[in-house]
Amino acid sequence: MNDAYRAAIITMLNNGTPTEQIQQQLPDVSVGEIAAIAETEGLTKAHRKTGPSPIPDVDPQLAHALTALAWGENSHTARIRNLATRTRASLTELQQLKRDASEVEAAEKEVAEATQHLTKAQAKLRRLKNGGKTTKAAPAGAPTLDDKRQRDEIRAWARAQGMDVSQVGSISKKVMDAWNNRDSKAAVPAQRAG
Repeated sequence: MNDAYRAAIITMLNNGTPTEQIQQQLPDVSVGEIAAIAETEGLTKAHRKTGPSPIPDVDPQLAHALTALAWGENSHTARIRNLATRTRASLTELQQLKRDASEVEAAEKEVAEATQHLTKAQAKLRRLKNGGKTTKAAPAGAPTLDDKRQRDEIRAWARAQGMDVSQVGSISKKVMDAWNNRDSKAAVPAQRAG
């Protein structure tokens, strides 16, 4: 921002010109830059009392940073302009990351609510299928119908191989090892002649 812009903004602030009107007259100037100038010039409170559009109190460090950024972007030195451009780009990226994080947080909350709703709907469906009786969902890690079918298949295979296997409960490691290696030649231990 050049000195002429800055002087014009200070004059308008002193005259109680609202922020929106300043921006209409100087479209290249942001609200943050106006607020920074108002803060550094001690015009914030005076402008708030006289103008219909108050400028919020600005942290003095932020006001100085915004002023430095505006100064840097309008500097005659390429190095300073480049630094200001990189700084604005970093601030823009930081704002985008903050927005993205907020959106992710909102989506996670939405998923949690939907999951809770789905769980309640599933419980209702189970209750309706059981004639109104409440049933507990299977505990985590409990065998599913497919697991039971596989155990039955393993037991049938083991019996066909002449191995001893229980009707229910866990299947012995020996039987499981034989099942897992059933395609190799040494899969089934030799049965003792009785």
